[in-house]
Amino acid sequence: MAKDGKAGSSRLRTTVRDMILSMALIVLPILLVIWLMPTHTPASPVSAVSAADYQAMLTAARTDLPFTALGPTGLSAGWELTSDEYQPAGDAAADWHLGYQTPSKMYAEFEQTTESIAKFLNDQGSDAASSATVQVAGGSWQEYTGSTPTGLKTLLFRQDGSGAKGSLEVVAGSASLAELETLAGSLQS
Repeated sequence: MAKDGKAGSSRLRTTVRDMILSMALIVLPILLVIWLMPTHTPASPVSAVSAADYQAMLTAARTDLPFTALGPTGLSAGWELTSDEYQPAGDAAADWHLGYQTPSKMYAEFEQTTESIAKFLNDQGSDAASSATVQVAGGSWQEYTGSTPTGLKTLLFRQDGSGAKGSLEVVAGSASLAELETLAGSLQS
């Protein structure tokens, strides 16, 4: 009887040892693969929109929107277009959007819409209020500042045109006022 107890104990140790060895054979290769895998950290956390994609989107926007969609010209190489999209008029307001990462790695956007300033601010959840008038490239923009949302603390508004072809132009973002003025000054039809 003592012999059977000793054999059972020996078999238990063998089973536990085999289980640990089996786990090591499975886990070690996985850890080795993870350790050897190359890591790729992009220089920028955002991806750029290609020039060809932007031109196609601008052409489509100019065809489908009730106003002439504007686009920037002459921005330095440090300005990286990260988003472009438009929404034709329908149930919602017509809208043309361009998003940028600025040379200082901040966010700036250009919106052109058929919404009013009050509706635009409400849709963005912004608490911005009118704070000054800014002259940019011969045009007068109304500056609004606020604290929320954090990505749109400073906004520049300009009403363009009248009637069915009119639009509200908005340059906004977390970028400095100087960078927002650079974007506003670059807008052309």
